[in-house]
Amino acid sequence: MKLEEFTKIPKVLGVGLVGVDGFIIEGQSTYEYDTERLGAIAARVVNRIKSSLDVKEASAVIYTKDNVLFLKEIATGILFVLCHKDANVGLVKIRLNKMK
Repeated sequence: MKLEEFTKIPKVLGVGLVGVDGFIIEGQSTYEYDTERLGAIAARVVNRIKSSLDVKEASAVIYTKDNVLFLKEIATGILFVLCHKDANVGLVKIRLNKMK
């Protein structure tokens, strides 16, 4: 599955893949969100979860007042998807689960 599949979902604001170091590998934003900044945040959160909980892989869902940020570690890096809280978050989660 390609990152473009996420941006086809209405109200998805941005999607990207970063390395564990936080450097962007690929990113797409449908609005004015800085994918490099989101990628750095994604890497920091996932790495913090892994070190704090002493686990090999990590994922997270962060809810804010207006948005939802999905983070998932996959074989090629850390995938992040930012969407509006009114987006079809179930569909986003299904597509995230297909990413390995």
